Amino acid sequence: MKTLQKKLQFLTDIFWQIEDKKDLEKLFTDILSPQEIETLYERFQLIKLLKEWYSQREIAEKLWISTTTVNRGSRVLKYGTGILDELDI
Repeated sequence: MKTLQKKLQFLTDIFWQIEDKKDLEKLFTDILSPQEIETLYERFQLIKLLKEWYSQREIAEKLWISTTTVNRGSRVLKYGTGILDELDI
């Protein structure tokens, strides 16, 4: 069984091969189900709203998600690697 780090490196190597945004869209379309795309989109919307200082309750109501999910996103912003702070979301 590969370690999580090796799996992340494998995925990163694949994404680095994609230079064009349209090609990245094609990759997402091919590899992810519509539900997985929705989930990924929802996670980034959650981060966007947290960065805009919406309350956790407001975000949960706006995105129709649990406050537990919002709390997880909040912890990622607070204790994560910091990469989300650098992204223009």
